[in-house]
Formats: sequence, structure tokens, C-alpha cells
Amino acid sequence: MNSLKRIMVGLDLSEMDDTLIRYTAFLCSISEIESVYFIHAEKSLDIPQEVLESMPTGMPADEKLRTSLIEKVEHYFGPDSRTQVEVLVVEGSPLKELLNLSKVNHIDLVVVGRKFHMRGSGLLAQKILRNGRVSVLFVPENEEPKLDHIVVSVDFSDYSLMALERMLTSALTKPNVRITCLHAYQVPSGYITLGMNYEDFDKRMQGFAHNKFAQVLERFPSLDGRATLHLVKQENEDDMGELLVVEAKRLKADLLVIGAKGLSAAALFVLGSVTEKMLRYNDDIPMIVYRKENEEIGFLDALLGND
Repeated sequence: MNSLKRIMVGLDLSEMDDTLIRYTAFLCSISEIESVYFIHAEKSLDIPQEVLESMPTGMPADEKLRTSLIEKVEHYFGPDSRTQVEVLVVEGSPLKELLNLSKVNHIDLVVVGRKFHMRGSGLLAQKILRNGRVSVLFVPENEEPKLDHIVVSVDFSDYSLMALERMLTSALTKPNVRITCLHAYQVPSGYITLGMNYEDFDKRMQGFAHNKFAQVLERFPSLDGRATLHLVKQENEDDMGELLVVEAKRLKADLLVIGAKGLSAAALFVLGSVTEKMLRYNDDIPMIVYRKENEEIGFLDALLGND
């Protein structure tokens, strides 16, 4: 079953749009994505004339913007494209409009840009992840489409196994795509009380990880023979988010995948300490953050819902 049928791409009229449209077209060419919604949201469509000068005249501002975006999209999605494409320009809070449209259109994945040097802060992308119940793909600026090696961060929790399963059912993991399960482990300080030396307990932790990985292969038979387990040790002073990103870069990942814990009151700061730090340190690898479908957020909708 392909769980990646409908995706939404947030555009902001910057240079980032070309990167996002090109990368989305690449994803559609290697998968069975049925629908793509390219969406630009403006707080007000009372747009300065200088912004609209290069666009077609004789039509409302939203139609001018939409016509301009359609031309960009059609450059990458030709008439023979199997994917249904829709371009929308809406007025309102970008965050609220994107989250609402993702819910109404039953979006499986939101694609957003990850900016570093380009115009704009890129904060909207992280707000979508914090506030929404939808999975998000962050695409770095100037990213050239390629997908030969996927690295999945796996701590053997339900969330990481959910991310692995979603990745396997996304139709992006073609037979020629290598998959590496990246696991960061730590030797706990309490090993001394067990009468073991550091090296022996280190080996025990590695053995534990390999046993858990064997269970993963039993659960997902399609991984057998094509997925490998890669271990990296977290020293006391290491930042987990930075450690995972650095190792993924060293492995030359084309895509980094992680499962985010839910935004419950108890898990709010867990998300911030790992997932968001990975985003902070990751400047050149496309990264999918999978969320559990229909997971409740509760009162945090109101707490984090403003932009």
C-alpha cells in the first residue's frame, strides 16, 4: 500500500519555490503520488504594485500570483505528468491556512523549504511541524534531487518504527535505494554497579541494538538484505540531535527520516530537544519528520496555534 498519495507544497514567492517545485516533481517521478497542491498564502492580498508589475495585467492580485506560480509549476510538470496538480493562492494567516488546507485535503505530507541564505526566516516550516498533525518534509535550499540512500533514525521506539513503516509504504524506497537504520546508543554510568567494565558494557549495548534490529527485520521482511544497522555512540557531552545529523552527513544520506513524538504536554520539550535540534544542525539533507496520524494534541492547539 502506498501511504504517500497527496502532498502539499508551501510556496512563498522566493527563490526557494524553484527548489521545492523541482524536488516535488522528482518525488512524483519516482513514486505514485496522485495529487500535489502548491499553495501560497498571503496575510493580505492588497499587494504593492511593484510586486505585481512583472505579472499579467487585467486580473485580481490573487489571479496574478496564481498565474505566475502556474508558469513555474508547468516548467517541471509537463502535460504527460501522471500527477494531478493544483495551484492555490489564499488570503489569511499562512500557518492557519496551510494547516487547515492540509486537513481538508487529507494531505499525507507537507513539503516546505529549509532556508539558510535565501530571503525569509523559514520559521513557518517549523511552526507547521509544531502545530500540525501532518508529517513534514524539509527541503534545503538549492537541493538537487537524488534518492539513492535513505537514513532512518531508529531508537526502536514505536515512533521510530512508525517512521520506518511509513517510509517503506511511501513508494520512495525502490529496490535500488539503500536503507540505513541509524541508532545512537549510550553506555549508562550505572555500569559500574553491575560489576562490569566500560568495554564489556559497551559491547552489551551494541549486542542489545543488534538484537532489536533483528526483530525489526522480522517485522519488516522487505528490509532483509537491503537495510543495514549503523551504530554511533553518544558520549556524555554529545548533543543527540547534532550527533544524528553529523553521522547522516558522514553516511552521505540523500534523505534523513525521523519519527516525532506527539505534542502532548509531557512530550512538548522532547520534540524540541531532538527533532528541532536536528533541523537546526541539518543544513543540506532533505529530512522527513513523520507524525502519527490522528494523534491528539489537545490544548496545545491553542497554546501554539498563533503565528
